[in-house]
Amino acid sequence: MSAQTGSATDQVKVVLDKAMEIQTRGDLQGEAHRAERAKLVRKLISDNFLSSEMAREAIKGHWDKLSAAQRSEFQGLFIALFQDSYTRMVLNFLQRETIEYRGESSEGKSKMVRTVIMRANEHIPVDYMLDFKSNKWGIRDVVIDGVSIVENYNTTFSRAIQANGIGDLLSKMRVQKNAVVGDTKP
Repeated sequence: MSAQTGSATDQVKVVLDKAMEIQTRGDLQGEAHRAERAKLVRKLISDNFLSSEMAREAIKGHWDKLSAAQRSEFQGLFIALFQDSYTRMVLNFLQRETIEYRGESSEGKSKMVRTVIMRANEHIPVDYMLDFKSNKWGIRDVVIDGVSIVENYNTTFSRAIQANGIGDLLSKMRVQKNAVVGDTKP
């Protein structure tokens, strides 16, 4: 059974195995190949995360109040910034870790896959929330040591919108995206 038709756990294993393969491939080692590794990790994220759904959830409570143009811009900016942020996390923290799979459970229509990254001096619980879309499981949230990435974004974005409005948030996101594009070290 392929990961596309298999369990949510199978899909998480495929994604994590591929991420570690990118990080440990001999021909991609060293700082000189960091940009190439980053490009491959971004593609992996793009192919396996439900980034559009994550964007809507990251601004829930405000989404329906936005114009179509604001929604579209927010989604594009969020996806670019999320992919960059998650790519940096993979590049900086995921190497040759041992990952323990602790099972999967149903959360409504979603599945939660529980994992633990095993390191010599620490064990980091990382749970993945997945939905079945377009005939495959896609990751819609990652909960690291009890902290949801999407809920964290939602809290931050809600505060920013309440303080200064959606226009200011979009402006700051544009600036951050432009800074990332100019950054040669993903």
